[in-house]
Amino acid sequence: MQPLSVALPQASTGPRNNGPSVGTTLGALMHSTDKSVIELLESPEGLDVEIRSIALVESSDIDGTDSRGAISDIYLPVGVPESTLTQWLRKFEGRPARRRPKLLLVKNAREATTVLTAARNIGIAVAAVHPQASSGHVYSLVLRLLTQSMYRSRAVAGAVAGGDSDLFALSETIAELTGGLVTIDDTALHVIAYSSAHEGEDELRQLSILGREWPIEYTEWIESIGVFEHLRRSDEVISLPSEPSIGAAQRLAVSITRPDLSAPTGSVAHQHNLGSIWVQRASGPLSHDAQAVLRGAAAVAARILMRTLDASSRENAQVQRLFGVRSGGVDMHSLAGSFGINTDGPSAVIGFATSLSPGSNLDRITNALRLRASAFRSDAVTTIIDNRIYVLFPQADHEVAVSDWAYDTVRVVEDRAGISVRAAVAVPIARLHGVPEARREVDRVLDTTDDHETSKVTTLAASRTAVLLGEILDLVADHERLRDPRIDRLVSYDDKNASDMQFTLTAYLTAFGDVKKAASSLKVHPNTLRYRIRRAEQIMGISLDEPDTRLLTELQLAILGRTPDESEKYETSDQ
Repeated sequence: MQPLSVALPQASTGPRNNGPSVGTTLGALMHSTDKSVIELLESPEGLDVEIRSIALVESSDIDGTDSRGAISDIYLPVGVPESTLTQWLRKFEGRPARRRPKLLLVKNAREATTVLTAARNIGIAVAAVHPQASSGHVYSLVLRLLTQSMYRSRAVAGAVAGGDSDLFALSETIAELTGGLVTIDDTALHVIAYSSAHEGEDELRQLSILGREWPIEYTEWIESIGVFEHLRRSDEVISLPSEPSIGAAQRLAVSITRPDLSAPTGSVAHQHNLGSIWVQRASGPLSHDAQAVLRGAAAVAARILMRTLDASSRENAQVQRLFGVRSGGVDMHSLAGSFGINTDGPSAVIGFATSLSPGSNLDRITNALRLRASAFRSDAVTTIIDNRIYVLFPQADHEVAVSDWAYDTVRVVEDRAGISVRAAVAVPIARLHGVPEARREVDRVLDTTDDHETSKVTTLAASRTAVLLGEILDLVADHERLRDPRIDRLVSYDDKNASDMQFTLTAYLTAFGDVKKAASSLKVHPNTLRYRIRRAEQIMGISLDEPDTRLLTELQLAILGRTPDESEKYETSDQ
């Protein structure tokens, strides 16, 4: 198993960079994080070290990390003993800077003296993560900061001075203008951005940032005094008193709304809530114009969130076109620039089908697959189409490596989600323009195989016989005139006499007419089987000595065998 690693587009260390590498520095990253969550302990190489990627690793996969291709800049170990982590670090001794990690994020880092010593000797920075901070939150936070840094860097040349930035930058601006401490939430009160901590931070803010959402005691209190109702119905700033019993200082709050352009001007009732901004009073009073600042900030935050949502929608539409779902073409060069994809060379498409019923929410499984795919290849593209999940690996032509990844991914998802998962692999695909056809081929495999197949992962080449035979059976079953009415007689006989002539005849034909072998599989005497075969021939009015008759009969029985209710269709057609 490989560690969960994500690198930003154009940030890989391989030769396929299509432009300048984009990232941030260690110092800038630490400045953007709250010291109550992540605190830099030491950095032997200084603060100007470039940071572009992060990986999350567990004990089960840390041993093999240094044997893989690219090395991530940041590692966040989860549940890894200090001794194991120390041994792993020592494997990087003597390596050049580009072939070793640059930052290690460790819970209880101050007590991990051997880790600190090993990192210092190698030249790796170490930062302490708050013991109560969720590893998933820390991972998402750092990844978000890296992504924001990348897009800010890309936009520098065409940026408008004073234009909208990201939510973290907006939080810092609000904090500076109001003199308070800022958090920005989504509609479910999950913290999505916040300003840096200063003197006077209350316990509530610390807990909300560490847990990524407000503690239940606070949400129940503000619900009881009508705060949620106000935020849902009004875009006016509301002032909340302090509540020492739950560690909450005085706050201002405002709703972030997206206006419904079809509604009457100024109609608050038709505005869509996107989240809220909260400003905690710190050691001193808030500025006299804090409420005006918040009203303006809510408008800016709405633009940022709407731009993010719209960009996500447009991006998803492009990805869907890439896989051949939506009408219209796709600008391959534009897509390559957005995702760091190279349009030339062989690629691979992997489709995943689950045992979940149609219409089930696949977001959680898709997110897990997306992260695993990005760990395997930083330029991977993942999407949902109907009830299946698809992954594209550009410039991938090694069938064994891709299949091994698919096997490992199926196992991990099944173990963690408690569902059955199957995968089909199409590799290599000559160019990205061949992705739609590859997806259709993958669908053919997934449509033919099922949860009872021995192998959970198969390739197009390995499944060609099953796919073609399955489609032939579907074709015959869908055309009434291609069905043999003589099979109806056998079905009717079995129904009236509670016999199993269909099963007996199938076993005989599967054994290529070998009576002893078929009788053994049915656990009957060979003479008994011979009698049943003769009786079946009499019922149907056929002779199985004729090769064409045997082939046709086996084909018709296969249709009955793959659709348990088919006998009902035959009976219905007779009436």
